Formats: sequence, structure tokens, C-alpha cells
Amino acid sequence: MADPYFSIDYQAQVNLIPLTDGETVPDADALEAEIPAPFKLISEVTRIDTNNARLLRNLDEHANELVEIINQQSRKIDLVLSYVLAGQDTPEHRHQTLSLGGGGFTFSSPQPLAEASRMRCKLFLPELSVAVYGYGEIHAGAEPEQYRCDFIALREQDRDALIRASLQLQAKQLKARAERRAQQDDASRP
Repeated sequence: MADPYFSIDYQAQVNLIPLTDGETVPDADALEAEIPAPFKLISEVTRIDTNNARLLRNLDEHANELVEIINQQSRKIDLVLSYVLAGQDTPEHRHQTLSLGGGGFTFSSPQPLAEASRMRCKLFLPELSVAVYGYGEIHAGAEPEQYRCDFIALREQDRDALIRASLQLQAKQLKARAERRAQQDDASRP
């Protein structure tokens, strides 16, 4: 990707809506005003969850029950938000990412896309309580039918959420790889 952001192989749902003739990428203030309410809501909930997690790490071991209750409440809110966000998904514009990060994402499309075309993007990561709305520019990828979408208008808090999500996904993938390796080592011992 053009930006120096970390990216990770991951399949997520994204809507790509081509800009119509005469439509332009908004400035920061216009983007903020245009973002649908569910995207703003999940961004705020994610910010609160991140802050709560920081505060909970400072509690001692006697607060385990409190931490569990708060985590369960957070999961309930995430489920409701996922349902609300499902209404923002438009199947005719749906694609799957191949990789993603703070600078953008790669995806495949059976329909050819024009180089440097600009798109409205809705990226959904419900399992991580992340959904972002912004604008991207399309570029040809390394393989046929693969493309890269570089973000050209995105709120910084949404970019930060994508960066955190990428790091969380990488941590999960590394943990799973280490567990597989340990199982293989255990299986090969007499």
C-alpha cells in the first residue's frame, strides 16, 4: 500500500460505491457531517471500550467478577451495533478484502475497475467492533482481478481503530500459529 501502515491478510466485508459524475471527495468537516450515525456510534463505543480496558488493567485480581460483567455488557452492545450496522451494508456494492490496515485494503473484483477511480468505502469488522466510513482511490493489484484501495479521506480515530484491529488480528494469528506448532511438536515426540 502507498501509506507506511502495517497491513494483515484478512477477509472482511467492504462496500465500494463509485462516486457519480461531479461528486468529489469531501474535506474533513464535510466527511464528518456525511458519516452515517451507526458508524459514528460504533466508533464512540470502541473508544469507550478501549478506555475501559485501560482502566480495568489497573484493577487488582479481586475485581475479576467486575471485569467479567463489564465484558459481558460490552458484548451485548456489540451485538446490537452489529445488527444496526447490517442495515448499512448494500449487497450490490459488497466485496471481500484480502488484506487491510490503516492505509487501506486489497480486494478482488470480477468487474474491471478504472485506475485511480474514487469510491465511498464502508468497511465492516463486526467481530472487532470496528466499522469505518471514508473514501478511497482504486489501483490495480499484483494479480488480475485484484485491486488496492488507498484511503484518501478517513477520520483519524477510524484509522487508529483499523490499526488497533490489524494488530489484534495479528496477535490472534500469531497465537494460533504458536499453538499449532506446539501441537505438532507434541505429536512428533515419542
